[in-house]
Amino acid sequence: MIYVGAVTEVHLNSSGEVIFSVEDSAGTLYYPCLLTSSLSGAHGVFSVPSLRVGCRVIICGNPTDGGRSFYLLGGVPHRLDSEAISMDGVASALENERLEGRRTDNPDVMENREVYELNKDYSDVHIEDVHIEGEDNWVNLSIPHGMTLQGSPRVSIQMPQGEKAVFRVSVGGISSNGVYNAQPFGTKLFNYLQTIVDKINALERSVKALTPATITSYETAAITADTAAAAAATSGDLITANLQRQIAREQRDKSLELITANNVLESLGTLSQTPPILEDINTDINQYIKIP
Repeated sequence: MIYVGAVTEVHLNSSGEVIFSVEDSAGTLYYPCLLTSSLSGAHGVFSVPSLRVGCRVIICGNPTDGGRSFYLLGGVPHRLDSEAISMDGVASALENERLEGRRTDNPDVMENREVYELNKDYSDVHIEDVHIEGEDNWVNLSIPHGMTLQGSPRVSIQMPQGEKAVFRVSVGGISSNGVYNAQPFGTKLFNYLQTIVDKINALERSVKALTPATITSYETAAITADTAAAAAATSGDLITANLQRQIAREQRDKSLELITANNVLESLGTLSQTPPILEDINTDINQYIKIP
């Protein structure tokens, strides 16, 4: 015999099986109603996934049990099916445990949700979650954890070509930044950096070539100023003597500054060519992410 009714209660029995109570339009209560399988259904309209309190279902009597239990063949999804089983279902399951005196440290239905953590995988499936799974691939919608995707061997987002095709990520409704294609961008950047490296190395060679003569000119100018200062002091011209001493100090300071800078250049060595650096950076490319 086939019956049509609405789910009035959902709970788990001591074996962890999902048990339904169903009431028809005449007020007749059918209990317990068991699932024939997790993928059962009938007539192309009724299905089993995401049944909850209030869903319209079809059931049949268990012929081997003398009509004392029933099989749930399928149901029409509830309009609030974004929640796989509502809080009504959770409350009913917990209340059923209390009535049966089964208050353990590990009840059939979890009262506490797994705490959300920013950088932690979510792999739980709570009775309130919406969960679609096939083998190792699944989609989970959870109130505290958001949407979680897991794919094996891959998670692929496939878009058609065209000016309207876009993979958009926004924060607070804003999505205004473009994203570079890393490999061609890196090639262009390092080609430009190579030009800078070549120029800096050329300038360094020029500075090194000019440094000895420049240092000699500073030292010669300092000696000349020292000589002039001594002569002026002998003749009693103290103003000129002090001026020449100042010029000598400035020339020696310039010579020392140039020697120091040259020593720094020597310690740093010649800038490396960029192609080997780019090749080394390319070994760090994330093989788990591919973009057009």
